[in-house]
This record gives sequence, structure tokens and C-alpha cells, in this order.
Amino acid sequence: MIKLTQDKSPQADLLDFEKPAVLGEIRAWSYSALKVFEECAYRTYITRVKGIKEPGSAAMDRGTQIHQYAEDYVNGTMGEMHDSLFKFKEEFEELRQLYADAKVELEGDWGFDVDWGVVGWMEKATWARIKLDGLVHEDETSARVIDYKTGKKWGNEIAHSQQGLLYAIGTFFRHPNLQFVQTEFWYLDHKNAKGEGETTKKSYTREQAMLFAPAFHRRAVKMTTETEFAPTPSKDSCRWCPHRKGDEPQCRWGVA
Repeated sequence: MIKLTQDKSPQADLLDFEKPAVLGEIRAWSYSALKVFEECAYRTYITRVKGIKEPGSAAMDRGTQIHQYAEDYVNGTMGEMHDSLFKFKEEFEELRQLYADAKVELEGDWGFDVDWGVVGWMEKATWARIKLDGLVHEDETSARVIDYKTGKKWGNEIAHSQQGLLYAIGTFFRHPNLQFVQTEFWYLDHKNAKGEGETTKKSYTREQAMLFAPAFHRRAVKMTTETEFAPTPSKDSCRWCPHRKGDEPQCRWGVA
């Protein structure tokens, strides 16, 4: 049983959140880290507790570079749009103009404490981290969250939907005046049947998003108070895990 305190922020009172008295060896989480933890806690133990880094990949390097092209074009550092962004040419041109009009935040590194109060990205109190590519302020009560995706869309729908929901929740916590948020995933490698850039969009009211906030909070509390990190091997969770391979594999439970 996790011992809980009664010390809550006004936000936590509103959403009936509870704060763990003591955090475990992993004190902060993000959506991607939570996803890995829920697939196999032992993989998280290897990377986050034992400190054994996972190797990168060509696909990851490509994604990082394309994200940099997008940021540099929107903020005006890059004069000409890179070819990798052309499927969203009109959208990036519009985003560049909105940025020039001071209506866009780029590369948001958002930190929250365990009460969902706003803190820095790397502070001692930082418990949750949310990183998004762009936030468009449409007016005082409405905003758009934009995230660029490289690689495939199909098969990632559920994960991306959950990620978008977390973006909406974080945006509402960070901007108390907002009442409406639209999340947008731009799949930079894909076009739809009309020849337009492939997107997934979903709109939330503050009330709708906050209905799901306690469930995210509970999942994150489980991760940041975990002590056992039991392995859960399966074909799905082990398929892309690098710790079951090599001359000296870190995980002896991995399955092919």
C-alpha cells in the first residue's frame, strides 16, 4: 500500500488527486516513459535505475533531424522549407506566420510537480514532463496543440490518442484561462486520398479532458512509486527491446 498524504493543491482537490508521501527510484515520468513502463517495468528498471542507455536508430535520428527542420523553418531560422516538410507546406507556412505574429509557442518543455503545479523541466520538484512541438493560441480561451510524427501512423492510433489526451490535460493545467484545446498530429511522411498531409485531430473542452486526468495521475503514481519492476515478457513487449539481445543481454526473460 502506498501511504498518501492529505496535502493537496487546489487542482488536486478539484480532481480528487492524491499525492504519494514518498517517491521511488524513478521520480519523474513522461508519456513515452510511462508507455514503456506499462509494457514491461523491468525494461524501465534497466534503463532508468541501472542507467544502461538504449541504442539509437536511423529512424530516431531522422525524426530528430526533421523536427529540427520544422522548428527552424517556423521560427524563421531556416529561410527555405526542407523537402521533408512539403506534404504540409501550407500548414507550415501558416504556422510560420502565426509565430511571427507571436501566437505560437515552439518546442514546449513543460514540467509539472506531483500536484500538477507548473515547474521547470529539470527541477528537483519535477514529476511530470510533457514535450510538444507547437502550441497555437487562437484566442484567450482556445488553443491548438501540434505534434509532428515521422514514420508510420497505422498501428499507433491508440498510443497517439492517449498522448494527445495528455497534451490536452497538460495544456489546461498550464493555461488556466483555456476552455478548448484541439490536439493535432501531423504525419509528415503521409498523404491522404486527397493528396493532403495526413492528420489526426481531436477537440476537448476543459471538463472533458479533466475527466481523464485522475486516471493518468494514478498510472504515473504507480510508475513513480514502483519498487519491484517485475518483468512481463511477451512477443509484443520484447519485440523492440534491445536488452534481450547482444553478447551480454541485460534481460534473461526476453522472448523472441
